[in-house]
This record gives sequence, C-alpha cells and structure tokens, in this order.
Amino acid sequence: MRYVIEGVPVPLQRARFVERHCWDAQRQLKANLKIVLDGQHDGRPFYVGPIRVEFWFYFPFKQTMSESKKMLGYGRSHIFRPDLSNLIKMYEDIATGILYQDDCIIAEIVARKCYDAHCRTEFEIIQLER
Repeated sequence: MRYVIEGVPVPLQRARFVERHCWDAQRQLKANLKIVLDGQHDGRPFYVGPIRVEFWFYFPFKQTMSESKKMLGYGRSHIFRPDLSNLIKMYEDIATGILYQDDCIIAEIVARKCYDAHCRTEFEIIQLER
C-alpha cells in the first residue's frame, strides 16, 4: 500500500535534555503526521512479518533557480541536508503503532531524495515472503 504525506519532508531531530528532563521538540508535529497517516491506513490491520519499505522524499527547488533549470531538474537527486537516514527514521517512527507494532519487522529499505514542485513524502510497504 502507498501512503503520501504532503509538505516538505522533515528529518528526525535528536531529543534535547534540559536539567535532567528529556524534551522532544517534534512531539506535536509527530502527532499531526500520525493523524494523517492513520486516516490513510483507515483501520487496516498491522503489517506483520518481514516488510520492504520504499521511500521517496520530494524537496522544493531552490528559489534562485530559473524556470528552465527547474524543468530539467524534476526527479533529479537532492544531495543537500537533511540527510536520508534521519528522514527515514522520522517516518519509521511515525508509522510505529499505526502500520506495524514495531519497526524491527522492516527487512528492506529503498529510499531516494529528489526535486519536485510538489513537496511530499511517499512510501510504499510491501509484504515479503517469510
């Protein structure tokens, strides 16, 4: 099944520690994204067993780019921050408890960052043979 989360892809930030307390600056953002994902999953059962997750992260073009360069840039690789591993971890964490009980069932990951005029994160979950 394919899921789409609109907006510029967001990487996972490290937890902050203030006077012996752990503080998650992204708590509200994660809650909002979970609501969107839960609506798309529509109460289906959890995925079980080994799964493959394919991520596509679509980023906006630089504002300084000309229209002709933008036309040539669709689908080209995005090689700037944020890094791919933090993007993957954010969306793995959001999906935990909605799509699967624990992200340890992910056996394969394929991911790509690229440019597009329509910013979004898309991912597809494919059930693998046991």
